Amino acid sequence: MKIINNSNSLNDVTYNKIREDIMNMTLEPGMDVSVQKLSERYGVSRTPVREAVVRLQQSGLVEIYPQRKTVVSKIDLQRVREEWFIRTSLESAVIDEFIRKCSELVADTMQELINKQKKYMDKKYFREFYFKDNRFHQLIFQTAGEELSWFTIEEVASHYNRIRLLYGKMEGVQPSDIDKHVKMVAATRKRDVEGMRKIVMEHSNTLLDRVQVMSKQYPQFF
Repeated sequence: MKIINNSNSLNDVTYNKIREDIMNMTLEPGMDVSVQKLSERYGVSRTPVREAVVRLQQSGLVEIYPQRKTVVSKIDLQRVREEWFIRTSLESAVIDEFIRKCSELVADTMQELINKQKKYMDKKYFREFYFKDNRFHQLIFQTAGEELSWFTIEEVASHYNRIRLLYGKMEGVQPSDIDKHVKMVAATRKRDVEGMRKIVMEHSNTLLDRVQVMSKQYPQFF
């Protein structure tokens, strides 16, 4: 896939595209991603690719073995747990302000996102489901006025998010994922702070339950 340069920096466009393909498992953990191969894959010169690889290494998404190879990093289980802690702590912390500021329009928007997620229950649409899932949670942070916290989560939770996508790709979307969102909307409409916080924690804990199963079923990615 060639990258077309526009008003955005070619370096940023290249970085974002490679990162996206790593995150959605197009470039799988352990895959060889040398500068030459990436340059050919995305139709750009080596310079923006080389810079992208350095940035990806800094974010823990690639591993560079000097004069040997560069590979997509495998999913680090300890890092998944640490990133899970960051996300869960921040999301739990914004619930009070979210409930205080939310409106019926916000709750309706959350429900619309759930309706769209239901259209992507089939395994082949796991990426689309994931994007709607992210938008659902992002809305909580935006409503609470804590968009920087959401940005922080997205920047640091690379291993956490990859395992979410890996699960969707390999196992498909589970009805329980939708059910938790439905309960969150109900708690939002009731302005039930503690009920909402409890559901958020249960929803987040589901991933940890899946981590061990995934690492045993697909050890090549860990």
